[in-house]
Amino acid sequence: MIWKIFAIVSFICVFALGYAFLATNSLIPKKDDTGISFEKLDSLHSIIRKQDIRHAGLIYRIEKLELEFEMSRQENNYLVIDRHKGYFWIRQDNAVLYEGNCGVGRGSRVISGRAHDFETPAGKLKVMRKIQSPWWHRPNWFWTEKGLSVPKHFIEYPKGCSYDNAVAFYNSLSRDDRLRVRAVPGYLGKYAIQIASGIYIHYGARRSGRVSHGCIRVSREAAETMYNLLEVGDAVYVY
Repeated sequence: MIWKIFAIVSFICVFALGYAFLATNSLIPKKDDTGISFEKLDSLHSIIRKQDIRHAGLIYRIEKLELEFEMSRQENNYLVIDRHKGYFWIRQDNAVLYEGNCGVGRGSRVISGRAHDFETPAGKLKVMRKIQSPWWHRPNWFWTEKGLSVPKHFIEYPKGCSYDNAVAFYNSLSRDDRLRVRAVPGYLGKYAIQIASGIYIHYGARRSGRVSHGCIRVSREAAETMYNLLEVGDAVYVY
């Protein structure tokens, strides 16, 4: 494990020296140059773009190595989520108990002039709660993202309404009336797992790539399997 980290750090140093060399040569115009060619600018932009990609790749590899070291010390079942591949594994030691595709957060977005962070958080997290028959409480961005105003008055469910009856009540509403409901039953599927503040693993129709507002979207089968295999307090590793 240590030699892998040493190799990555060495690569970063070599890359930095290489860029310093380029900076002293013709690809980057000197201060006393009387003109800058488009070819040189294009080459410089290409170098910077490649640098950004390589830098992001190095960070990803270092984060992954750090978390793999933590994983090697786990005794209970634990969940691993690779945001870049859109894939997850439930493991026990080195054995894979279950795996599948998943959708992750879309990153930063600007909605109606306001910045929102829809990135799935990385690092070592944990199962905070396991929920059966979860409700989705729509945030205000749900309406602003659609170019609508947040309703001043929301439609309420009948008092004493069971979960199943609430689902039936919501489905009986017209399309316009559904937009006046804050809490929606059934939208997240039958099972959900909270792994951070406002971040859940749940069913989602679109579950490939960067498609969510920060949550992890999985199939109905995967959501149920995760619910059964993971316990509150189990580790969740996201990179």
